[in-house]
Amino acid sequence: MYCPTCGIDSVEGLKYCKRCGANFTSALSASPSKKFPLALTISFLIIIGSIFIAGLALPMAASHDLMSSGFTTGQLMYIFMADISVMLVVVFLLTWLFLRLIKLHQQTSAVASAPNVSTSDFAQPQIVGPPQSIGSVTENTTRSFEPRVYDNLRESRGSSQASDDEPR
Repeated sequence: MYCPTCGIDSVEGLKYCKRCGANFTSALSASPSKKFPLALTISFLIIIGSIFIAGLALPMAASHDLMSSGFTTGQLMYIFMADISVMLVVVFLLTWLFLRLIKLHQQTSAVASAPNVSTSDFAQPQIVGPPQSIGSVTENTTRSFEPRVYDNLRESRGSSQASDDEPR
């Protein structure tokens, strides 16, 4: 079984996630999220469709008037391509906005349908005494600087420096 919130593998039968504390019982019994309102969906689709149709129909309808006022066929094609590209960008942005609204609605309905967690759902912390001293972390890892060890190191370094100072 995997936690629906954080995705960690959990043992069957647990009520709460070990990692994030999510309630498994409410995730199983949660009702499915509400759908996006049908009226709003239809209105968005009508707006997107009407912009698409107007973007195609208006340049075609105006092409006869533009030809009579002196525009060449090449110029009309440039106008038509610019109109199509602007219309496609607007339709793309409206579709993107519509999908974002649907996603936001699903997120807010999921949060609203989540049950309220009371403080009694959490285990009360156990009061225990202070931890026992474990000693110094560096107690067994530091070097010994007893005089005899330190002197031996100095003597060996001194002899190596003396040999380096001698000409070869």
